[in-house]
Amino acid sequence: MQDKTISVYIAEDDPLSAKMMTILVKRIGFKFLGLGMDTDTVMREVGELQPDVVLMDINMPGSTDGIGATEYITKTYNIPVVYVTANNEDSIFDRALKSTPYGYVLKPIDKENLRVVVETGYSRHLLNKKIQEKKEELAALNKSLEAKVIARTQEIAEKNQQLEKALLREKELNEFKSRIVTTISHEFRTPMTTIMSSAEIMESLITKNKPKEKIFRHTQLVKSSVVELVDLLNDVLLIENFDSGGYQITYNILNLDEHFKELLFKTEIGIGKDHIIEAHIAPEMDSINTDKKLFSQIINNILSNAFKYSEAGKKVRINAHIDQQFFYFSVQDEGIGMDEKTVQMIFDSFYRAKNVTNIEGTGMGLSILKKSVDMLHGEIKVESKINEGSLFKVKIPMA
Repeated sequence: MQDKTISVYIAEDDPLSAKMMTILVKRIGFKFLGLGMDTDTVMREVGELQPDVVLMDINMPGSTDGIGATEYITKTYNIPVVYVTANNEDSIFDRALKSTPYGYVLKPIDKENLRVVVETGYSRHLLNKKIQEKKEELAALNKSLEAKVIARTQEIAEKNQQLEKALLREKELNEFKSRIVTTISHEFRTPMTTIMSSAEIMESLITKNKPKEKIFRHTQLVKSSVVELVDLLNDVLLIENFDSGGYQITYNILNLDEHFKELLFKTEIGIGKDHIIEAHIAPEMDSINTDKKLFSQIINNILSNAFKYSEAGKKVRINAHIDQQFFYFSVQDEGIGMDEKTVQMIFDSFYRAKNVTNIEGTGMGLSILKKSVDMLHGEIKVESKINEGSLFKVKIPMA
């Protein structure tokens, strides 16, 4: 027996049969909800009354027959239907089964048989409903688990990326340290040898009471060698400061007209004295708000490379101008130039091209240049061809 009273709706077009079925339903103990004598009325009222079970005659008048009404009710309202009919033709029975009814009772109706079919059909309906609910719960759980798996997978992927970055950073630091050791051991050898030799010679000269002029010449060599060592160490420390994030940018107003006036004067009597300098510096460039140390590193490194890798007598073109947003600086030389592969690698710390082995350098200048440009949120581009020279172009924000 059911824990609740089953409510029943009767679909029957024969008045006498409808009356008898109504009495029988009440005697069994079911709750009678309504009676429909055509399928259109049945489909409408079942939706309104929502009975637990519908007793459906197959041969019903209306826009469809009882089987069509059953398919609609099952699909639309998910209410179980039990066929109560006198039609026992095989073709009708086969068609009725395809509409998935919850029972099939032939007329004349037996009270006990009707009770068992209705209760069994309704119980099966409740069981199917619970199964469907569990399926939906399981689907929701699976969806939730999938979301958690996706989130967890993404979290793991992000941590793996962080780990890869950390490992890459560790690798870069180890390579950097290795290059420092290699560079220092190589670059320190010449000035240290000079210092040692000059110290020994000065010691000998002093012992033999030689003229001071000869001693002073070697003290100057010692001083210049010490300056060379200090510059090398400063470059190494500056690169490490950049890489570790230890460098603090300090913005100040720099007058570009005064800066380039002084720069050109120093260049003409210094590193550019043996070259032809063609300068195109825009007049009244105003001032730029920038880090003066980084700005000077950029300008000086570009100029230094242009003159260093160009033969005496070659032309070096210097251009500088501004617009409302950016300062533009370029230097073009007629030097030894670089191939495409070298251009891709020149900003790596300690990298030196194969065609500059006979020219002094540590391979740190262009690395410092690139890192300085990046820290000022600028851009740098390089164009070069072997034996035709190089063009360095820099764009730096005015503020």
